[in-house]
Order: sequence, then C-alpha cells, then structure tokens
Amino acid sequence: MVFNAIANSARRRLGTRQVEIESDRSSIQTTAYPFTQPVGRVQQFAGRALASTVRNDRRSVARSLVQSSLSQSLALTTRSTTRSRSVGFKQKIIGSLTTRDGKNALRRGRFADDYQLTAGSIDQRVAIQLNSSDFDAYLQVIDRQTGRLVVQNDDVDLLSDGAKVTFTAKAGEAYVVRVTSFKPQETGQYTLTTAPNPFDGDFGYGLPNAAAAVGGAIGQPRFRSVRTTTQWNLDQINAPEVWAQGFTGQGVTVAVLDTGVDYTHPDLVNNLWVNVDEIAANGIDDDKNGYVDDVRGWNFYKDGVANDPMDLDAHGTHVAGVIAAGRNGFGITGVAPDVKIMPVRVTRDFSNDSPARADARLAAGIRYAVANGANILNISLGNYPGEPTMRETRVALREARAAGVTAVMASGNERGFPYYAKAPIEPALFSRNNLGIAVGAIDRNRVVADFSNPAGDRRLDFFVAPGVTVRSTVPGAYYESIGWSGTSMSTPHVTGIVALMLSARPSLTPDQIERLLIATADSNGIKTA
Repeated sequence: MVFNAIANSARRRLGTRQVEIESDRSSIQTTAYPFTQPVGRVQQFAGRALASTVRNDRRSVARSLVQSSLSQSLALTTRSTTRSRSVGFKQKIIGSLTTRDGKNALRRGRFADDYQLTAGSIDQRVAIQLNSSDFDAYLQVIDRQTGRLVVQNDDVDLLSDGAKVTFTAKAGEAYVVRVTSFKPQETGQYTLTTAPNPFDGDFGYGLPNAAAAVGGAIGQPRFRSVRTTTQWNLDQINAPEVWAQGFTGQGVTVAVLDTGVDYTHPDLVNNLWVNVDEIAANGIDDDKNGYVDDVRGWNFYKDGVANDPMDLDAHGTHVAGVIAAGRNGFGITGVAPDVKIMPVRVTRDFSNDSPARADARLAAGIRYAVANGANILNISLGNYPGEPTMRETRVALREARAAGVTAVMASGNERGFPYYAKAPIEPALFSRNNLGIAVGAIDRNRVVADFSNPAGDRRLDFFVAPGVTVRSTVPGAYYESIGWSGTSMSTPHVTGIVALMLSARPSLTPDQIERLLIATADSNGIKTA
C-alpha cells in the first residue's frame, strides 16, 4: 500500500512550544508518504522509505428533489426576437450576428445577440461555448439583475477563435449570455452550445462546495458567507458556512481505513465511534459480530492486539483529524467536527504485505465498517500502477454501495516519475464502476498538485480538494504544524463534506450525494499542474 503525503512537516505537542522537528522537505514534487504500499519491496520518496503494497495516501435530498433539480434545464431564451426561444442546457443554437442586432454596451462598436439563462432550484455548473468561422467569437455572461459582468472569454486557446466560459449559475438567478465579436463590426453565423457539469480530464468536476451541496440537499440554496481566518483548507471548501446552519456531522459515522487512529488524541477523543454492544476486555463477542472486544474498531493488520486499532505510524491519525478534529478552541478543526470516527487498521507505513494480502485486508476492513454501521468509508490508500487489480476490494465496495455506504478514495500520487499516471489508482479507479468518489489534490491557490493523479479521459466521480501542506493531528497529542501533502490529505476533505450532507439529510443515497456534489462543484480558477 502506498500513502501519498508528507511534506514540510513539523510537530508540536498540544499546549507546548514546538518540541520536535522533522526534516524540512520544501519540494512537494519529490516528497511522498506511503499512499499505502504493501509488498515487501521498499521504495524511497524524498529520503523516506515506503513499503510498496496498497497505499495509504498522505501526500438523499429525497430522490425527487435531486432528480427534479438536476433535470431542470438552464433555459436559454432570446431577447432579440419577438417570439422567445428556449432550449435545454445540453443543446445547441445556431444563429447569426448581423448588422440588425443591437450594439454591445460593454464592447463598443460590436453587435450582440443576448440569451437569457435561468438556473433551476440549486446552483448548477454550466459550460458555454461559442464558435464561428466568420468572426472572432467573444462570449460574455452578465448578471441580469445587477448588470454585473460575471465572466467573459475571447479565445479557448491560442489556436482557436472560439470562446468558452464555465461558471456556476446560482439557484433561481437569471443571466444574460451575450454572443459578440472580438473585433468591431464583425458579423456572421455562429454556434452556441451549453453543457451541464463540465468534466476535465485533470481535475474532474472541480472543487466540492460544502455550502452549495448541503444547501441543495435541504432545498436552501444560499448560506451566509463565513470565514475561519485560520484554516485556509476549510475556507476553500466553504465548511464554516455549513456549521453556521447547525450541520457539523452529527449522527454520522466515518470509517477511516488506514494505519489506525490515535484514539487518545485530545482533538479526537470525543469524536470516536464506540461499539456500545460490546463489553471491553471480557473476552466475549458480546454483539455476535465475529470480533471479540471490538469496542473501538479492529486491527486487520494483526501486528499487535487484534481489537486495538491504535495508530503506530501517523497517517491514519492525520486523515482522521482532517475529517473530525473537534471544534474546541485548540489545535485544528476538522471538516465535520461532530462526526464519529471508526478506526479500522488495514496497513502500516512500512508494510511487507503482498498486493494480494493488502487487497484482502482492505476488503475485510470495508466489510467490518459496513456491518458495524459506518455511513462513509475514507480510503486514503491504494495499489501502485501496474500491480494486480484489487478484486476483493472491488467486491467489498460493491457490497458497501448496495448497503447505502459512500466510499471516498484517494486518486494517488503517481503523476510524476517513475509512473506518470494518467488516471487514478485502485481502488479510486473503481469510481468508474459507480463504486465511490475519487479525489485529487490542489493547493491554496487552486493549482492541481504536481503529484496528484488526474481524472483521466473517462468520466467518473472525480473531484479535487485541499491536499498541499495540510495541518492535522498526529499521534501523541501532536499536530503537523507545517503540514503534509498528498491525495491522502485531500480525500478526507471530501469525506467531511459528505458527512455534512448526511448530517443535514440522513436519507441521502450514494447516488444522490454524488449528483449533488457534481452539480455544485466549482472549477473556476483551477489551474492544471
């Protein structure tokens, strides 16, 4: 297993000054941590050895609401003709820019055709493209109520005279889509196309918006803007806006399938799942689930006490903190600070597992989590490109899906040498089979991390989230004050968002969750690696 993570990490103990410093690694490109690499061979990443097997990657709405919301077309209605003309948001308009059209007040000397676009009941991403062989196309989107220019574009790229914009149409709001030209007095035929939920081969559907996704889940499209001022990663996904509405992950259980979790950490101790049907240390399987004394979870790696999922490494505790660190005035705060974490230990940083054994451990961990009430699976690990497919894990994920459990999985950190990955690794790649969500990493400037495996050339439920220099909890009441990097770090951000959605609407199914995330994700300003 491989963990994709750690860069520039410094530890400090809770309530003390910094007491332990790890080696400073300034280049994220050369830094990784076991995304979970099992096999007995050892790979070296930035001076750190990792075992290679399965990787521990450091580096609903009721169906009617979702279906009706997402199926509502963004109606395009012409204003330049006496009879209005409407099309769905996944259609094409062929028109002509002529001297009889009105003048563009925002670009003097140019003619313009205006179309009205009105969003449905939830925020909706839409891509609009304008092409013409007769004139140099220029596309503008204007807020109809305020007259404010929302976005504009001249050329799709250096080799094209076409124009394209992608933006989020806010629920219930109307926009003017303006067809115009780059040069004055140009006319000719054009083609205007619209497409919902644009997908990019590098960053998929973009950055999930917690506020928009939760708002869509409860039929409330707007939340008041809130900022933490201290954690950029939480601001980037709009988590504080959701907390302000009273949704903090309460009533939701997340299984962290990883190196274990430090269940004594002061920022996690109040947010740990407990098997209330089991009596600790009596040597009896009280709840008849097949696991004796599994009060806190289970250790499938079996290098210690089976019923003790304590983290002896750090990766799993870091992941758990991103999801669920308490909102308590010290340390850090997780995305869903009232969620319950179920520790399921399936690997180690320096695992000597074969790929087959690592696959079996992860599958067993998934089944344990589902059987014991987990709502979400966080899997910040996976295999290496070229290793045998994770058949047992795929079957277990299919069972989890059938049980209504959402899996969120790291895309991997093999974008660069020596793998040059063109798609996510397994199990994240199984999102192509509708078995969960794959997650890549971006930094605070919305740049895709140079290690983050891309979405690839086939559509799948793929998003990006904060995954560069992310601070979180590590064992021993410590915090990584500078931060770790990897898709292991971005994945728990999306897991936390899903937890917020379920705390707002517990009946959401995995399909409904994914449709809402797709409809409300934001790709504005994301730059490729």
